[in-house]
Amino acid sequence: MAGRVKLGLWGGNGGNPRDIDGNPTRVSKIVVRSGQAIDSLAYDYDQDGKTVQAGPWGGSGGNPTTIVFQAGEFLTAVNGTTSPFNNVANMLRSLTFVTNVRKYGPFGVEEGTPFSVPVTNGRVVGFYGRSGVYVDALGIYLMPN
Repeated sequence: MAGRVKLGLWGGNGGNPRDIDGNPTRVSKIVVRSGQAIDSLAYDYDQDGKTVQAGPWGGSGGNPTTIVFQAGEFLTAVNGTTSPFNNVANMLRSLTFVTNVRKYGPFGVEEGTPFSVPVTNGRVVGFYGRSGVYVDALGIYLMPN
């Protein structure tokens, strides 16, 4: 398996498509805004020896949490829940990020249908999705180790 693999989307089909270009090799920082749902997601990723910023995707509600990964730390799983919220038929309600070092989260409210994306022999190197006022849906990019 060469290059990145796209998995997902988890959530609803509201909002606008959000994606990145290029070939990320590692997520280095995540900023998630959350309250009763996932309000927004922004992240930094490494590509060709540079740091590239993506987002924020979503709105300005909720409380921000910034996660900065240590050198050698990488994402190995993304878990969450989706459900209706605030007149939106289906959207991201919670997210948990798991690295080879520790777990971050859950952010938001763990309500609705759970999803779990554990990665064996690889790592999560980026995200794509749909967003408007909230993060409607999220998918991931994987890369083999």
